[in-house]
Amino acid sequence: MKSRSFLSVWVLHVLFAACVVGVWQLLVLKAGNEVLFPNLDSVGAALWDLTSSGKLGSAMLASLRLLFTGFTIAFLFAFVLGVVMGYSRPAGLALLPLMSFIYCVPLIALLPLLLMWFGFGFTGRMVVVAYASFFPVLLNVYAGVRETPPDLMEVARSIGLTGRLALFRHVVLPSSMPFVMAGFRLGIGRAVVGMAIAEVFLRLGGIGALIVENGARFRTAYVIAAIIPLPILGIALTKAAGRFEQRIQYWRYTTVSE
Repeated sequence: MKSRSFLSVWVLHVLFAACVVGVWQLLVLKAGNEVLFPNLDSVGAALWDLTSSGKLGSAMLASLRLLFTGFTIAFLFAFVLGVVMGYSRPAGLALLPLMSFIYCVPLIALLPLLLMWFGFGFTGRMVVVAYASFFPVLLNVYAGVRETPPDLMEVARSIGLTGRLALFRHVVLPSSMPFVMAGFRLGIGRAVVGMAIAEVFLRLGGIGALIVENGARFRTAYVIAAIIPLPILGIALTKAAGRFEQRIQYWRYTTVSE
């Protein structure tokens, strides 16, 4: 039954991909101009050229370094702050409106300020990535801590878990893990967007610089070929986070009893 369901999913994926290819080819015919809308063959050739020449690989390595550094820092700070806001009602009441206000400010509007404050090198770009991914993690961690069932806390106290650290480790953290992982998945996706924005804006390296370089020369097929790894990267990281969440689900129900 599971293999049949898996096969059905892949059939749907193939049908959707075929529809996308068909629509793409219709748009190519309608545009009639490789600069405006390149053929899929041209995009494939450009992707192969960027890969075989090593340009795509070196750009991806630079982008991944920026992505993981910025997201790791954002996740750690957001997790700690989210726990503090969720655990302490005064801290939550004081900080949540401010965090929500900053979250509503578009990244592109703050980008020049962030780069002026933190520089135009790796540090400035890292801050842009961290800012882009910080708030989805923060708000989900805060919600997860706040949504811990009170009756579960009472049960934990009745079996001797009275300290804040013990309650957090055995009750709050397992209970809030779905929220934390949801924040992780949302945050890593936003981090990829922040990485692309920072690199395109600065043109200093990575995938963004590759996109801008080919865009300035009107090499549309190469631009699309350079863009393709970004959604693939975001999907792969989100899927990996989902698999990790599945692996740790079991201890949500076993930690307290142990």
